[in-house]
Amino acid sequence: MNQPFEQEDAVDVSKMIKKAKRKTTIRTVSISLVVSVAALFGVIIGNQYLTSSSYERAMHSEQLMSQISGPDQVQTGQVNFSGLLNGTLQTYKAKVIEGVLVPWADQKRNYYALPIPIFSSMGGSTGQQSVSLPDENMQKQGYEYTRSYNGLSGQREMMFYIPGVNYNGKILNDLPLLSEMDSDKKVEMAISFDKDYSLDEAKQLLPSELNQTWYWVDTYDNRAFYDPRQDGNGKQSYATPEPENWVKGFGVNPSEPTEVNGKSFLDALEQGRHLKGLYHYEFNRIFDFLKKDKKEPQESDIRILGVVVTGTAKQLQSLSRQPYVRGVTLGAVVEKY
Repeated sequence: MNQPFEQEDAVDVSKMIKKAKRKTTIRTVSISLVVSVAALFGVIIGNQYLTSSSYERAMHSEQLMSQISGPDQVQTGQVNFSGLLNGTLQTYKAKVIEGVLVPWADQKRNYYALPIPIFSSMGGSTGQQSVSLPDENMQKQGYEYTRSYNGLSGQREMMFYIPGVNYNGKILNDLPLLSEMDSDKKVEMAISFDKDYSLDEAKQLLPSELNQTWYWVDTYDNRAFYDPRQDGNGKQSYATPEPENWVKGFGVNPSEPTEVNGKSFLDALEQGRHLKGLYHYEFNRIFDFLKKDKKEPQESDIRILGVVVTGTAKQLQSLSRQPYVRGVTLGAVVEKY
C-alpha cells in the first residue's frame, strides 16, 4: 500500500536535489562571472594607471632631453600608442631657421610599465632619420667620412669638431658655399671653436649681425676615445666629427626668446637625474662630468665648444678668416618666405 507514496517521495527528493544543483551552479557561475568582470576591470584600471605613469615619465624624459640637444629644434606634436603594460611615444620635431619651419624628426620611443624582458621585443624604436651621401669634393681630398642629410627635409645636417681632437686635417669649411647662394637665403651653420670658451666669451666672439641660436657644451668625459688608432689593416684611423643629433647644449626657445644662460641646461640635468627615465644614464654622466669633485655643477663649469648661428648667406660670410673658427659646416637653408 505504501509503494506509490515512496515513489512519489523519491521523485520529490530527486527534483529537490536537481533544483539545488541548479541553484548551486547558477550561484557558482554568477560568482565566477562577477569575479571575472571585477578582475578584468581591475586589470584594465591597473594597466591604465601603470601605462599612464610610464607614458608621463617617457614624455617628460623626451622634453628634458630636448632641452639639452637638438640644435634649433622645437617639438611640433606627439602621439601616444598604449598597450598592455607598454606603449610607444611618437614625437614630431621641426627646425626654426630665422622664423621658417623645416620638418626634421619623427621619433618613436617605446616605454614599459614593468621591467620584464618579454616586453622588450614588442615593437621597435626609431630616431632621427639621416641619410649619408658621398661628396665629390670630400672624396677628392681624402675625407674618411661623408655628409649626412635629413631624411624628412633633405637638408644638410651639421657636424661639430671637438677642440684638440686629431681629425687628420680633414675639417670642413663650408663658408665658400655661401658665395654660391642667393645672398638673401636664410642659413644655419655650426661653428666649431679652436678651444673651449665660457658662455660670455662665446657670445662676444661672433659678429653682432649673426643670431646665436644654440651653444655646444663640452660633455666629453673620455677624450681618449677620439685618439688615432690602428685599424685591422695596420692603417691609422682618425676621429670623425660629431653629428648634430649627438651633441649636447642649449639655446634660444623660438616661441619665448629670452637671454640665454646655462641655468636651463643644469636644471634639465638635475631633473633628468631624478626622473630615472629613458635617458637617466646620460643625464647622470654629464652631471658628474661637469661637477668634477663638487657637490653639483655651477654655470661657470659649462664650457662652450661651438655655436650654431643663423642669418642670411651674405651675413654669414663675415665668419671668414676668424681666428676662433676651427670648422664650419652648413645646416638647413631656407627661403625668406
